[in-house]
Amino acid sequence: MSTIYVGTVKAIADLVLVPNENLYTGSKKIMDCFGELDALDEDLLNVASGIYAADLATPRRERELHCRDIEITIEVVHKQSWDQVQKKLQYALYVLSKDNWKIAFVKRKIKSSTYLDWNGSEGAVLLFSGGIDSMAGASEFLTRKEPLVLVSHSSQGNSVVDKSQKDVYQALCNHYKQKVPYYPIKVYGRNKGAHTFPDERENTQRTRSFLFLTLAALVMKKNKMSKILFMAENGQFAVHLPLNQARVGPFSTHTADPLFLQYAQEIFSHLLENDNFCIENPFLYKTKAEVFAVLPDPLKKKAIHSASCWKISRTKQHCGECVPCISRRIAIEYNGLSFNEYLHDVFKSDLKTLPEDNTGKRNMVDYLEFISTFKSIGDIKALINHHPELHNDAFDLEKVIKMYHNMAKQSYKVLDKYPNVVKMY
Repeated sequence: MSTIYVGTVKAIADLVLVPNENLYTGSKKIMDCFGELDALDEDLLNVASGIYAADLATPRRERELHCRDIEITIEVVHKQSWDQVQKKLQYALYVLSKDNWKIAFVKRKIKSSTYLDWNGSEGAVLLFSGGIDSMAGASEFLTRKEPLVLVSHSSQGNSVVDKSQKDVYQALCNHYKQKVPYYPIKVYGRNKGAHTFPDERENTQRTRSFLFLTLAALVMKKNKMSKILFMAENGQFAVHLPLNQARVGPFSTHTADPLFLQYAQEIFSHLLENDNFCIENPFLYKTKAEVFAVLPDPLKKKAIHSASCWKISRTKQHCGECVPCISRRIAIEYNGLSFNEYLHDVFKSDLKTLPEDNTGKRNMVDYLEFISTFKSIGDIKALINHHPELHNDAFDLEKVIKMYHNMAKQSYKVLDKYPNVVKMY
């Protein structure tokens, strides 16, 4: 069990996170853009950044120790409101990370008021990661000439992702000949003075989605935008069925899991006292290739500036061998383009001669195993038995199965061009 305390009161815990000391919450950026923070603003930042930092500070172990037990206590002003969403928040984090979270709130004793006004402007806030999906999501809004605000998150020293976000943002502004409101916000753990942060960190960042949504909801509140927050993620990675049984649970990311978004919507609607608050994923039933197809042709070429790779902050370019890189390449090539951007060319490698523990080979084999189950849609009951995660009231089962069937067809159309991959069928 890892115990963490977030606040300014001296406490006994494995790790004490002090906002704006060893926990950089992003509050300065919000204040620079919107002025003073009210009590709820600070609560939102401290809770979300505290959970994110607790995730980073608690490394996973091997196999049976891969699931973590994390106990976190957080100082908040609006304790009663947070207590009312405590169980939902714990379960939402479980959906995201498949870890056991125990969250407690203690009263932060300061004099501060909260101001809520939901009679403001129409429009939407979009989570802008700098990847293909958020690029396509922004493009759809701008094509329809609908009001849009973009919010990004990145951690300290992640210059590759920072550059990707800036380059994709600039490509969108140039193409649509307008300056889109954009708020890039950094949140991270650090060493500062007597307050330290662990050097050994967990790099999966499973709870980043909750932080990202919180930052976007806060920007939405500050802009007095009344209704919608968008998290654009293709259905392959939103539903994110595990490629095989070895990847069940915390071995797979659940960044935009529809069930998580459902719980997050309920949590924020309560905290923000806004019954109209809504979180939507416009690409839930689209494959990665279909999302890429949304982009106008000039922006498709600019998508080379986007970032999809899990390792890109370390490799400084797309590794070419992780599952997001494989999916990205299939999406791009299915649409008739090819980017020379990969550190390892798994598609052209002689996979049969590579050792079984080679990352690229293992990921490609698992990917092929997965799409083979959706190559043809026959016995739906057998398909559900093979993928029990399809039992989920948060999405339309028929549309999800069709989406994965399309993904399989699109994948084979691209992979059939690579003889060394075909040998692995």
